[in-house]
Amino acid sequence: MRSLYWAKICFLSILMFTCSWPISSKELEPIYPIRGTFIQLLENSHGQWSENEWVTFFSYLKKLNISDLYLQWTVADTRSFFYSSTFQTVESPPLETILRLAEQFEIKVNIGLVYDYEYWNQINNNSDRVKIYLEELLIRSKLAAEQIKSIAINYKSFKGWYITEEVDDINWKLDDKRELLFSYLERLSDALEKLTPGYQIAISGFCNGQIQITEFKKFWDQLFKRTKINLALFQDGIGTNKLTFSNLPYYLAAFKKSAIDNQREMGVIVEIFRQVDGYPINKKEFHAVPAELFRINWQRQMASKFSHNIVAFSIPNYMMPIAGSSGNALYNKYLEDIEKEN
Repeated sequence: MRSLYWAKICFLSILMFTCSWPISSKELEPIYPIRGTFIQLLENSHGQWSENEWVTFFSYLKKLNISDLYLQWTVADTRSFFYSSTFQTVESPPLETILRLAEQFEIKVNIGLVYDYEYWNQINNNSDRVKIYLEELLIRSKLAAEQIKSIAINYKSFKGWYITEEVDDINWKLDDKRELLFSYLERLSDALEKLTPGYQIAISGFCNGQIQITEFKKFWDQLFKRTKINLALFQDGIGTNKLTFSNLPYYLAAFKKSAIDNQREMGVIVEIFRQVDGYPINKKEFHAVPAELFRINWQRQMASKFSHNIVAFSIPNYMMPIAGSSGNALYNKYLEDIEKEN
């Protein structure tokens, strides 16, 4: 009798589990894979890479199922990563190689423009100085875009533009400075749209948690209404501790609502690193290491609630064999994960 009793209990337990499993599985929300990554072109590495090194790079991206590559900039200060008659060209300018190999590997490329090393210092100035600075930056960015166009339009991999200047919630609090930013982005995006009609124009932004959610949405509503930008990427801030898993969803929800209200596309940038040095941790230069995969998957899970367009910052730095032993380890672990998911 005792054995029969336990047999009945086991049977009922299995029955309950079997009946409940399809219901709970339907409730599981999807976790989308990383589909894009940024790369920050550096003169002392990418500006000297051989063809074989770029082939290896794209082979890694392809194995990771990456479909979108964002060149954060193609001019770093005065050094261009394409042949230029006005900027100083690096030793082995890689832009055309990137576009050609991306086409072969079926990866789309969004091309960034000018990165000025003094950007964050300059926009911290008063409005008069910021106005002069942005006027000069606009001239340089439009000049770079005009020169890049003659190269990029020859390749099917060219998807569009990425506006290099990141938008934050601290430097544009004042109305007059906010107007300067909107004017700059309006004129630059207008120029890019006229230069290459129909191509994507993307930008990214981040938040330090120093703005109310309603004001945050209002800011992006204004930005969208003033510009031709059609893709906005929100940096999750987890790697730099700018945001937390508790407050991030509120900003993502407002960001998505603004994108929908203004008929724009949005995506989420997942920071796949963990900052260990630099402000506000200490006075050293910024330094970060690859994050643990469980934390990255948690970030992906959260990002998936708001967009299928998940972009990493950044696979070349933190999740590739060329990123050192820890980068190689994360690369292999993530490959195992996405293979299981498929």
